[in-house]
Amino acid sequence: MIDDKILAMLNKPYVVHGEHHHRFICWSFCREIYALFGLKLKNLNFQRELKRVKTSTPRCIVLFQANTLWHSGVVWPDGLHFIHASTRNIFNPTLKDYIVRQDRLTIWPYKLIFEGYYAP
Repeated sequence: MIDDKILAMLNKPYVVHGEHHHRFICWSFCREIYALFGLKLKNLNFQRELKRVKTSTPRCIVLFQANTLWHSGVVWPDGLHFIHASTRNIFNPTLKDYIVRQDRLTIWPYKLIFEGYYAP
């Protein structure tokens, strides 16, 4: 079952294969999750592939923006949490330092930098 595969990723290191800059790890993670759903997200121009929706729905992408930095994750089935690939050290991220986490949408810092929800 797909949700079991996603649940099995929690609290484990997230490794991306190939050439990726650490700023795009979270989007690579969203693409991997969507592939499990049978949907292919192509690139960073999500506005061509997704439409903004008003409310949180399970499996939609949540987007955050802090100044010029962006972060994304996939909304959990309860609609209150999201799963994402997050660095363990925000001050010195490396490609080997990411973990899959589940966080609440309404906690700091996410509630302060929330940009919107997007769905196919």
